[in-house]
Amino acid sequence: MDILDRYIGKTMLMGVLAVMLVMIALDSLISFAGETSSIGRVNYGVWDAIIYIVLNIPQKIYIMFPMITLLGTILSLGVLAGNSELIAIRAAGVSIMRITYSVLKTGVILTAFVVAVGEFVAPPVVQYAKLKRVNAMEAKISLNTDYGLWARDGSNYIHIRHIENDGQLTGINIYVYDEQHNLVQTLSAAYAEYGDGHWILYEVVKRSIFDDRIEEEFAATVNWQSLLNPEVVDVVSISPDNLSIIKLRSYIDYLQSNKLNSEEYELTFWSKLIAPITIAAMIVLAIPFVFGSLRNVGAGQRILVGFLIGLGFFIFNKLIGNAGLVYTNYPWIAAIIPTLVVLVIGIFLLRRIK
Repeated sequence: MDILDRYIGKTMLMGVLAVMLVMIALDSLISFAGETSSIGRVNYGVWDAIIYIVLNIPQKIYIMFPMITLLGTILSLGVLAGNSELIAIRAAGVSIMRITYSVLKTGVILTAFVVAVGEFVAPPVVQYAKLKRVNAMEAKISLNTDYGLWARDGSNYIHIRHIENDGQLTGINIYVYDEQHNLVQTLSAAYAEYGDGHWILYEVVKRSIFDDRIEEEFAATVNWQSLLNPEVVDVVSISPDNLSIIKLRSYIDYLQSNKLNSEEYELTFWSKLIAPITIAAMIVLAIPFVFGSLRNVGAGQRILVGFLIGLGFFIFNKLIGNAGLVYTNYPWIAAIIPTLVVLVIGIFLLRRIK
């Protein structure tokens, strides 16, 4: 059976790789078309757009991998079926469940690969791509928006004008409120650096607000203890989809400690956590396409149906996710439901195969 596992695994890997290359190529062409409107802005040229798209490929692979796995499994098993190899394997007494087991073993390797890409490769690469794109367009070395970054720190509010490439903050304004939500103090700093577990504010103007007066004083440096650590600052400007599970957990804790809404990040956290199960569910769903009612149709038809089902899963996943954010306080339920539905359908269809 080791020979069978290796043969099916090799065929499946080739099928998944072929589908991945095609889907990434198509997505890159579409992305480049979208970038053409930005080409020519300051120093952002064609080569910059190409680099930006290439650097985003690891994240695209991670996002599209459930569909890639579905189509790759259909394609690879379809090739075996077209060459009558599956018939020979079945005639040798190998059950469909045993073939499914062989496919799932390969799926474990693929899952480990894509999880590693999604956790350790994609997040820093996407962040670098985003920063490089901003640098080329804005001719600046800092990551910022037109209005800077706003964040809550306990009962206080913070405005940061720029986040520099080395993690230094510039243009910081801190608004301190008392328990009655009255503004009692503001601090304005030229820049801030993190060290020894706290921020150090430089060139600080401190204004204390009283009922009858405002007192102002200057300090060269001020130690600033804040929940807004460098890891959180690193996260704030990035989409939840571009964060690793560890950073998502860290930012969720930060939001919850400040009594801020964390449900969007929780949904992404749980979706990433169950990604291996989602990939396995797609593999299970793909098996009936080859052995079931579609076994006698051409490869093109199987791929088309598989693509439509994969697209349907993507849309269903988004709809359930958005509905979960609106109608429930448990984002993990919204994250699990689509995968659970696919897995149940796949097992049901698999058990019906004779």
